[in-house]
Amino acid sequence: MLPLLLLLVSTTATTGFASAAATTTASNDPGCVPRSSGSLGFRLVVNVTDPSRDLTPAVHGRALGLAHIGPAQNRAVASAGDVNNGPVFFQNGTSADAVFERTGVLADGGGGDGPSRFPEALQYVTDQGDDGKGAGIYVLAGGAGTGERLTRLTQPYSYLTILADAAVVSSFVVCPGTIPYYGNATTFALVNWVQATRDATGTHVVVPDGCVAVNLVPQCAFLEALPDGAPYTHDFAQEVRCYDDVLAVDWSKYPY
Repeated sequence: MLPLLLLLVSTTATTGFASAAATTTASNDPGCVPRSSGSLGFRLVVNVTDPSRDLTPAVHGRALGLAHIGPAQNRAVASAGDVNNGPVFFQNGTSADAVFERTGVLADGGGGDGPSRFPEALQYVTDQGDDGKGAGIYVLAGGAGTGERLTRLTQPYSYLTILADAAVVSSFVVCPGTIPYYGNATTFALVNWVQATRDATGTHVVVPDGCVAVNLVPQCAFLEALPDGAPYTHDFAQEVRCYDDVLAVDWSKYPY
């Protein structure tokens, strides 16, 4: 079993945003924040923080997708294709859990009838070897996780990030790489997390060579009900801020 740490989500933004679908909180005007909505379910969309530094082929606008690597084990990748085909996540926990950063970000695993379903948690794994590309993001079967959340309403954007050390700059990155399960012939756009620094201007996050800094932005999605007999529930799924269409937002109007 891979040693792992749980993915955390911060209330202090360096990596992301959000909005779009039911409860409007702001107008889509320059100087404001994008129009936001509320949803129980959401997909995560890759938003390159500096489009001039995107990879080739580009990863901006891709969904966070899953590459199967074993029973109930998935590596997070930036998936080409329709964003609406990405996995649907939900933030799980009580209101108190949300206040004290104890919620988890989950997806529904398994298929078929209720008893075959199980929750999968968004997590990061630290033993990536010494490739300097940070901790890999995974979606693995297991418990609800703790400390994971999207930002509160007091923040201008809803975004995913990791709380590890408030004094350290952190960023999600996408790096081309291989997955042992598939051999060396196939290259994936791997989603990792790194503790990084900023350049001399303080504007750009310095990330590993060959990688690009990204935000993981929630796009509103319908959270389907679990079938009868499922061993867990959606009773504690928390409504989050998200966008109806992340790619339709002109991010150049808003400060990141």
